[in-house]
Amino acid sequence: MASSLDIYIDTTNGNLVAAGSARNGTLPTLTRNDSYNLRVRLQERDTAGFLRDLDLTGSSIKLGIGGIDGDPTDGQFKLILNSVTSNAISFNATTTQVYNAISAIASAGVGVTTYGNEQFAYLITSATLNTAMSFGGSAFTLFPTSSVLVSTRRFPTASVAAQQVIRLVRNPAVYSDTFVASPTSGVVSLTKVQDGSSTQNETYDLAVGSDAEGGSVVLNFGANSTTAIPIGSTAVCFQEALTSITTISNGNISVDIGNNAGNYSISFVRDLGLTNITTALTLDASGVIFGNFLQTTVTMATAELDELFAETGADTISPKLEVELTQNGNPKTVLQTDVTVRRDLITSGSAVPAAQASYLTAAESFAAFVRNSTTGVNSTAGGLADSSAVTSVNFGARTLNNNAGTQVVSYSAGLAFANTPMGFYGATVTAQPANINVVSGLINTGLIASGTTYGVLPSSPRTLTTTASIYFGLVSSNSTNSVSVVVTGCQINDIVLIGLPASNPQGVSFNGHATTANGLEVDCINATNGNLTPATATYRITVIGY
Repeated sequence: MASSLDIYIDTTNGNLVAAGSARNGTLPTLTRNDSYNLRVRLQERDTAGFLRDLDLTGSSIKLGIGGIDGDPTDGQFKLILNSVTSNAISFNATTTQVYNAISAIASAGVGVTTYGNEQFAYLITSATLNTAMSFGGSAFTLFPTSSVLVSTRRFPTASVAAQQVIRLVRNPAVYSDTFVASPTSGVVSLTKVQDGSSTQNETYDLAVGSDAEGGSVVLNFGANSTTAIPIGSTAVCFQEALTSITTISNGNISVDIGNNAGNYSISFVRDLGLTNITTALTLDASGVIFGNFLQTTVTMATAELDELFAETGADTISPKLEVELTQNGNPKTVLQTDVTVRRDLITSGSAVPAAQASYLTAAESFAAFVRNSTTGVNSTAGGLADSSAVTSVNFGARTLNNNAGTQVVSYSAGLAFANTPMGFYGATVTAQPANINVVSGLINTGLIASGTTYGVLPSSPRTLTTTASIYFGLVSSNSTNSVSVVVTGCQINDIVLIGLPASNPQGVSFNGHATTANGLEVDCINATNGNLTPATATYRITVIGY
């Protein structure tokens, strides 16, 4: 549940009023990762010096904590002109670097200088007089989270060049601009606590919250009503007002002492006591004047706030809290004060340690076995039998047996298999593969998937093989003929191996190379001084991919 935090602000001089959550003139300490129902009450002094609520019709409020008006410390930003975006610009770029980035999207001759005493602020001046200029900004990778603020310094005229100011400003660590009017429903309420009976009086509770600051309430008893009772009246005033109702009359109602910060207990007594009252007592609070609060929810759990803690290396920080009021489009800072934020000690990742496991001793473990063969447990020999009385586990001898009781696995000096094939991922046991290559054997035993290719050399993801019937035709002396072969999956730079037929012309050699994706060429090289025509033959082509 969010904690409540009420802030009263004297907008006349921008001071924190000693009221609400700051009765001693300072804000309470906030805690990282906590959530707050924050309410703001904006007031100004009248001619007599009294604080009065501001008329906030059409107004908006922003609140920021920490990092206010600070600078980014890393990253890049971009500028935008006429929907064209510049290259990335370093957060600490020189005016020359900013000029170069702008020149790529704007006309040459634009002026760029530093602006004021701010560390990252640039003044951009149009290259020509009387020419409008409208830059936008993108925070891109600025760190910590920041904004690119663009404001117009001078509008263009026939004798004036347009000017805009570009400022890089770090965003607040905590921010909210979603303020709404604080609800007043339920601030003043009347609740029946108990019905009257032969053993108890009918009783109501009248609660008057602190937001009820003036005006009056009216209590109704059936068709009859009291006069208006001012907020803050004593219990006696409430009792006298209720007694004036004819159907209640003097002495039949009791109101306990209360004030505008507490509750009033209203009981029917004497002639109306110990009776179920069928006429309802109701409340009319339409005449109550409530304090004018705007509220929002603030969560102290942001990466930017963590960054402030990291920068200071302390468990407690004192950032600025700022409240900005905008009326008729004009922003005004109405409060800027320090607030203390402490680091929470229990983080969201903390967990209650689990109970530690308990273990049986060896004697307790053996004692737990029932010495009865009908249970399938043989504690003497150290064995477990199945429903057919065949020993399936001989933990005394450290063996596992098949359904005939024959040992198939032992685990005394390591894991050993005997008298059985091995089964892995298939439903049936796989026989030990023989006389095949490693990859096929692994596929057959179910350790790797079929239907794909695998590499056989380090870092090789695939091995492809096929056969092709090739006719090279007439190969001239000291010359080469090449024939294209489709090998699906091969890529340029793959290794190509050629398996030759049983007989080949003397002085002829062969090699292969990938020429395209899924395609390669087999070369027939005639190193003799005479022409040769190798016969059509079948060649084994193997591709090792990388």
